[in-house]
Amino acid sequence: MRFANIKDRKFTTIIHQFSLAFYNTYIQQIKHTKWNHHKWKGLTLMKDPMTLSVYMMIIQELKPKTILEFGTYDGGSALWMEDIIKSLLLECEIHTFDINKERVNLPEDSNIKSHKLDNNKINEFINERRFLFEKMERPILIIEDSHVNSAGIIRSLDPFLKSGDYLVIEDTLDQKKYQETLLSENGIKNMNYEVDTFYCDFWGVNNSWNVNSIFRKI
Repeated sequence: MRFANIKDRKFTTIIHQFSLAFYNTYIQQIKHTKWNHHKWKGLTLMKDPMTLSVYMMIIQELKPKTILEFGTYDGGSALWMEDIIKSLLLECEIHTFDINKERVNLPEDSNIKSHKLDNNKINEFINERRFLFEKMERPILIIEDSHVNSAGIIRSLDPFLKSGDYLVIEDTLDQKKYQETLLSENGIKNMNYEVDTFYCDFWGVNNSWNVNSIFRKI
């Protein structure tokens, strides 16, 4: 069965089957490469290879009309998504949010909308720009990759999503983030989402940084 309740999925990944020595080396190497060497048009593309290919598949299947990315860094992943969208001849509006907007370095010919956001003030931000969220065309893909008030971001955006929209919560290989965003009382376990196991297990059980955290709204 492709879709599952988060409560029926264990915190497990094929990565945890590695020996401890190999696991530590593997994790550190990928982190180092993502942060320092993985680039798209000169900008940092902070995605592990498995996650990157899964996004490529999701975009092809979902054909999103709107993408919201929380956690921009310098803009590499947003720019990569824009180029994938263009290559597929799709129409999609991309918004990216980060507290350090001055670090964003998108090219002038990009149509990506970059916003300065303090995640702890997400409700104020939405209230001031409600039209931005109310006018979003569907299908919608939301990517939470900012690591600050993740559960709050998801809860604040949930009213704007409808059945069939997608939400990806990144870096839940970190068990602390997994617990806080997925399993806490304020987390997604008490919301109307189901895990898309096809994408979570695309390269083997949760073989990416995103453990059980690719969701479809129901």
